[in-house]
Amino acid sequence: MVLAGYQTRIVAYLLAGFCILTGAMFHYVPEDQIQMIMMMKNFAIAGGFLILGRFGADEFSIDGKASAAAGD
Repeated sequence: MVLAGYQTRIVAYLLAGFCILTGAMFHYVPEDQIQMIMMMKNFAIAGGFLILGRFGADEFSIDGKASAAAGD
């Protein structure tokens, strides 16, 4: 849905939450450096999703075309 640009903001926020939860639940092992790197990777991806959720998709997305057709 994010790739096509349909309901981008909602899906981006849901995926950000998913990345944060999985990072904290499954990768928080302070003794294992690789797991901590994976947790930080998940947090970085979540940050990207939060930015996408805040600003939404561009005019080339399905949401952008729908809002242009509606006159927004």
